[in-house]
Amino acid sequence: MATLTIFANFYINDEERFLRMKDSFLSFKDIEAEKWVINVRGKYKFDTLFFLHDNLGDKLIPYMLESEKGWFSDTRLMLGDINTDFVFFWIEDHLNLVDTKKYEEILKEMKDACSEYLCYSWWNSGKLIEPYSALQKREYKNISTFLLDKESLKETDIEKTYIISMAGIFLISLFNKIIKIGPPILRGYSKYCPFDFEKGGGDTSWLPIHYAIPKYELFASIDDGGEGYSLQSRGLYPKRALRPVAPLAEVPYLKFFFRTKIREYIPKFIYKKLIMIVIFYNKLSHHINLMLKGL
Repeated sequence: MATLTIFANFYINDEERFLRMKDSFLSFKDIEAEKWVINVRGKYKFDTLFFLHDNLGDKLIPYMLESEKGWFSDTRLMLGDINTDFVFFWIEDHLNLVDTKKYEEILKEMKDACSEYLCYSWWNSGKLIEPYSALQKREYKNISTFLLDKESLKETDIEKTYIISMAGIFLISLFNKIIKIGPPILRGYSKYCPFDFEKGGGDTSWLPIHYAIPKYELFASIDDGGEGYSLQSRGLYPKRALRPVAPLAEVPYLKFFFRTKIREYIPKFIYKKLIMIVIFYNKLSHHINLMLKGL
């Protein structure tokens, strides 16, 4: 049997975020996990930890780390309590949609296949698996598995692909590697945020990875991911608060241009090269902006 730790290092700073965290927890609290290693930051950290302790008891290993060194540094201090086969990176505004017993089957299949990573959310009517449709896979009851390396990545739609998302189930060795290496030199986000944990289509240095993809929707975002995907847009979650949507004028022009215009007129291999240039440009500009702001 594969063993599992639920990990989170999240920021709960208002009542709406606190309510979403509780709903997310209640949607999968019965998952077969040995421990929940949770760090909470923000104004609602005590409320969150009291709630989790009431429901988890001794399974909860709580932290309240919020140092000036940032998210990765704080998370490294938690690694000593994470020693199971797999790590479930809990995102507090995603809800489980299936019987939690399914995860026992999925973890067993991942262990049998030597899988290192599975994205458990962002299904979006099957769009999660579309970028990998051309790849040869090994089929199981609940998952499909394959090796994603630099060669097979060429057969995917790289601009649609996150090599690694936070909403994932990770083999412990891969999870530890990401945390210990930390953010890239060209950070895209503040050091106090977790988002540099994710690896985009251009981050090929992380390959090869033994991938697993689910055959059906497991979790879904409460309010992110577009109309028709999020739980709110499907009428499955109350709209107490809405995610602000940037007007078209605020969308970076290069990103808008490449996704809506030039793609129609140039060969695919050239388009992918241009995408890589845009990704590098965005990373560089974000990094400079963060340095100027002291983040």
